[in-house]
Amino acid sequence: MPFIVLNTWPAMSKDMKKEFIRQATELTTNELKIVPDKIQVLIHELEKENWGKAGASAADHDFALKSRRIDWGTEESYHTDDSEINGMAVVTVDIWNTFDQGTKDKYVNDLTHLTMKFTRAPLDKVLILIREMVPGNWGQSGVTGANKDFLSKSRQL
Repeated sequence: MPFIVLNTWPAMSKDMKKEFIRQATELTTNELKIVPDKIQVLIHELEKENWGKAGASAADHDFALKSRRIDWGTEESYHTDDSEINGMAVVTVDIWNTFDQGTKDKYVNDLTHLTMKFTRAPLDKVLILIREMVPGNWGQSGVTGANKDFLSKSRQL
């Protein structure tokens, strides 16, 4: 634990993906104090036509304007001409429910900025979802996190 999934547009090279995995693991190890061998990262790349926000498809030529719509009726938007959209990202972090809010707040902020760096998504197009679960709902190597010897037993080959 945790299991980190990045959903994004195809924009990263193989080397960038490797570096994102390394840096996301390092960030998680440092901030959440989790040993590296329990951190898994998965990257899903989806074409623009598979993304949408505020009722607009990312494949639309005016996606930047429409995806920043704050009023459906008037179509008011907070978009500015200098705010392009070169990427979007949704990062889901499945993790045990053992962290205080301050720790999660810092982690979300730092993970957001790391994700922006690699996906080129603007701040308003990075969504971080933390899904917490009790350790007993997490299993690896046939043992759940509720087991007092989880770390050693989950490392069985």
